[in-house]
Formats: sequence, C-alpha cells, structure tokens
Amino acid sequence: QVLANSGLVDHELLFRLAVRLDNVKKPIKQGFYDVPQGLSPTEILRMLQQGPNVSDARFKVTVAEGQALKQTARQFTDPDAFMKAASDPELIDALGVKTANLEGFLMPDTYFFDKEPGPEEVVRRMVEHFEKQYAALCAEVPGAADRDKLELVTVASLVEEESRVTDERPIVAAVIFNRIEKNMTLDFDSTLQYALDKYGQRLLDSDKQVDSPYNTYRNAGLPPGPISSPGVDSLRAAMQPAPVDYLFFVSNADGKTHAFSATLEDHNKAVAKYRREIAIQRKEQEAHAAQESEQ
Repeated sequence: QVLANSGLVDHELLFRLAVRLDNVKKPIKQGFYDVPQGLSPTEILRMLQQGPNVSDARFKVTVAEGQALKQTARQFTDPDAFMKAASDPELIDALGVKTANLEGFLMPDTYFFDKEPGPEEVVRRMVEHFEKQYAALCAEVPGAADRDKLELVTVASLVEEESRVTDERPIVAAVIFNRIEKNMTLDFDSTLQYALDKYGQRLLDSDKQVDSPYNTYRNAGLPPGPISSPGVDSLRAAMQPAPVDYLFFVSNADGKTHAFSATLEDHNKAVAKYRREIAIQRKEQEAHAAQESEQ
C-alpha cells in the first residue's frame, strides 16, 4: 500500500504478486528506504530484501507520554523557537480551544521526517496526529464529542501523571471528577511540579503554598490547562471514567498501583499501610547495603 500510494507501483497487487513468485525467498528488512521511480516490483523487492539504504535515526523526534511542553522543547537546539511554534494562534484556533499554548495537544509518539524539520513542522505534525486520535476516541465514546475539549485534555494530563497502570486510569479520572463535584481540592503533586518546573525533585511543604493557578492544594477544581501530553489511554479515561465513588487514592508499596478509597477513614488506613510497607522496604534495603559493604 505504501508503494502504491507513493506511485512506485501501479497497484499493490503487483507487488504482492512479485513476492509470491519470488524464488529468492529472503525476508523484507524493516527500515527506511530511498526508492527511485521506474523500478519494477521485483527490483523493489530485491532492494527491500537487501536492507535499509537510509538511516532511520537522523530525523526522529520522540515525545513521551506525560512529557510537558518545556521538557519537549529541551530536545531541540533552539527550545525558545519550539515554544514559540507551540503558541501558534492558528493551530490553537483550529483546535477550538482557548489556551495560550498547545500544552497537552502534542500527541505522544515517535515522528520521522525525510529531512531535518523546523519547530513549526514538528508541532503541526504532532497536532495533526492528536486531532486524528482525539476524533477516533470521540467516535468510540458516546457523547465525548460534545464535551469541552480543553477540560477533557486537562483531566487526561492529570490522569497521565497520577497513574502508571492502564486499568487504573479510568478510576483516577473518576476520582478527579468526584472531587470536583464535591468542590474538593485535588491535592496533586504533579500540578505543583508543573507550576514550579520541579520535575523529579522532592516537593516541600512550603511548595504547597505557592501562588499559582496550577496549585491544586490551594485551588479547587481543575488547573487552567493541561500539564503534560496525555496518551490515548488517559484521553479515553477522561472521556469515560469508571463508575465508582472513590475520592482518594494513595500509592501502594510497589510504586505502580494505588489503593482507592471512598472515605477519609479508609484512605488514612491505606496511607498508614503504605508507610509501614515502605518502612519495611527501606530497612531491608539498608540491611542489604550494609551486607554488601561488609563483603
């Protein structure tokens, strides 16, 4: 199909026939190829059997799920130019949202370019990919297309930051909506990390007093916009949260899953259990480190 769409063969069936009649029976090797016009299907097959003739690493851009705009910009030689491209009013208007930049609307994925792209080309490709994925999800989830896009993407970005297990994402989304409905603060460290650009650092109690609309310890409801690039699973969770009444969650000692609770009393018990298990883990680690140092 790729060959046919590129005009290299008249029809994909011609290439399929060349593969079927091939006596060499060598496998086609995955990669990137510069294929000239005018080759027969058999000649193209031989080229693909020999292996890629174009490096696939020269013009590759990867945006990880949960990566914020500033973090993505740091991948480029000119981060300021990327941030400027990510504030393109034309792209923002096309999305139908009211926001200062495209935080949350750059779809996480790996993008390949035939030649070194400028920031504008990269941003446009990411936004186009987001729109396709978002439209597919809206077709999948009843009523999603009528919901506020900025709100859904904001919730999805919080889900992305607060959960690591796919099955838990709809539950985390439900907690967010349940707390908002009860006018409770979300109390998410992830929004503080975004406000303070303090990724991978330990947050202090004083950080919780910062005057920022992204401080969900002080402000009820959602922050004014997304805090990262959510993946498809998180977007789906925001559109279709689990039908549960949970209001709280805390990490389990495995560092991946969470314990969910509907009442503060049950939540406090879960927190106490987590602290006990973490304390045991730390003692075991210290004992193991001491044993290794003795050896």
